[in-house]
Amino acid sequence: MKRLFHLLLLILLTGCNTIEVKKQLQDIESYIAARPDSALSVIESMDSTALKTRGLKAHHALLHAMALDKNYIDVTDDSLALTAVNWYRNHGPKKNLARSMYYLALSYFYDRQYDRSIVKLAETEPIAEKYDSLYWGFVKVLQADIYSINYNEIAELEALQQALDIYCSLNDEY
Repeated sequence: MKRLFHLLLLILLTGCNTIEVKKQLQDIESYIAARPDSALSVIESMDSTALKTRGLKAHHALLHAMALDKNYIDVTDDSLALTAVNWYRNHGPKKNLARSMYYLALSYFYDRQYDRSIVKLAETEPIAEKYDSLYWGFVKVLQADIYSINYNEIAELEALQQALDIYCSLNDEY
């Protein structure tokens, strides 16, 4: 009986911790665009042992990649984005899949693997178009950057025009 009590207590404490971590990640997501420096500070100070599920690890990785980007930190390591992509490919909202795939393409871009980046962007575009217009615009801008590096001015201008059209269709200030 004592063992059963300890087991139930352990399950209850673990479950409560998971719920608190999930709420903390959702809170970070709510202010990451407005206060990316604060978001990055909180994300980097989180105890990684508290991320007990693959879903929490993926959400944390996505938010970490977002916060780094929004703080103008160029990340060439694809591990954060891959953690998120591998989870969101089969679970969770497709919006998060589009975002994590974008950050994977961005890591390839910063690592000057432009061929890998453009392929990942082509994969990301239909998902972002359907589930996250803001990131669809980001995809088009990154495509334009790659076209510019490769001296393809026509494709660059087309991608930028598409990005402008996407941003104009949003209610935000983009």
